[in-house]
Amino acid sequence: MAGTSTAQQAVRILVNKNLGFIALKAAQKRNLAVAFAKKNMIVYGKAFDLIRVSEKIDLDDLNDVEQNLDKILIYEVKSTSKTLNASFDGYFFAFTAAEILVAQSLKNRERHLSDL
Repeated sequence: MAGTSTAQQAVRILVNKNLGFIALKAAQKRNLAVAFAKKNMIVYGKAFDLIRVSEKIDLDDLNDVEQNLDKILIYEVKSTSKTLNASFDGYFFAFTAAEILVAQSLKNRERHLSDL
């Protein structure tokens, strides 16, 4: 994994654990954005890294995504290669404006992961 960010490495690890995490393709991100927009919720494709589903959903089928939005959680991965203590003293994880807007819009459907 040399040459990739720690966030990209974390995404790969989570997807490979077969716990329901999925890194979406561009068309799947569009389907997700459209489905949430129809429910008056904002999702920017670059404001999240992966999703987690509680059961199988055809993410290439907009109708299936729309019917199963309640089974989808959006995740943003925050990572660092620095050594940190358990309380994160002296370290700050930044959020982009788009990430904040998505979190405010989705409320309990959005999560952040820290990969340390």
